Amino acid sequence: MFDANHDTLIWALKKNGYGNLPIVIGEIGWPTDGDMNANAQLAQRFNQGFMTHIATGQGTPMRPGPIDAYLFSLIDEDDKSIQPGNFERHWGIYTYDGIPKYQLNFGVPNSQIKRASGVKYLDKKWCVLKPTVSLDDPKLPDTVSYACARADCTSLGYRTSCGMLDTRSNISYAYNSFYQKNDQDDVACGFSGYATTTGQDPSTGTCRFGIMIEVDSAYSWKPRRVRSNYLLVLLLALVHLCVSSS
Repeated sequence: MFDANHDTLIWALKKNGYGNLPIVIGEIGWPTDGDMNANAQLAQRFNQGFMTHIATGQGTPMRPGPIDAYLFSLIDEDDKSIQPGNFERHWGIYTYDGIPKYQLNFGVPNSQIKRASGVKYLDKKWCVLKPTVSLDDPKLPDTVSYACARADCTSLGYRTSCGMLDTRSNISYAYNSFYQKNDQDDVACGFSGYATTTGQDPSTGTCRFGIMIEVDSAYSWKPRRVRSNYLLVLLLALVHLCVSSS
């Protein structure tokens, strides 16, 4: 299929007088989650097939020789737009914390993908729905919508990695995603009193409840609150200046 698509472009360029124009494949890959057809097995099959094909250096029927291509992508992007689909955040060969999702042979000796070293995690605690909260509470859906809109719930869906969770676990996954994204700030595990932290890992089967890694550049709830307070002080100062000058 790759050869057919590639050579269709070559044929069109050649027909219009650009048959020798260099071609670079900017992105090619397969997602691992967020859709029923997105998983590590299919991604490994597709990417390994592509790598094996281009490693021969034979090229395609209409463009023999090495192919210039970039495998997409190295790591998942949890803030990427999901307008095309929930799978958009799951193209990485690695998870967010540097764990290989599958192995690839790049056609050179010692090319095995290895786990990232030196990764440090925050405390082993997760944010979950309190067992005493009733699922019939009319305010509960709003807290889940709030969490998913500001974190990542793309692994929750039909035949995705967390598609087997029950309702309570779905809510806990959403809460924990928001909690970890905000560096385990206690305020980020409030949700109107519906949530609590636990030291027992709620992960099950293929569904992993993540723990945030220690990175200085991590998006944080605390800096956002500091910025909000700073803007408030700045606004009050401007009002004071306006009143003083009038």
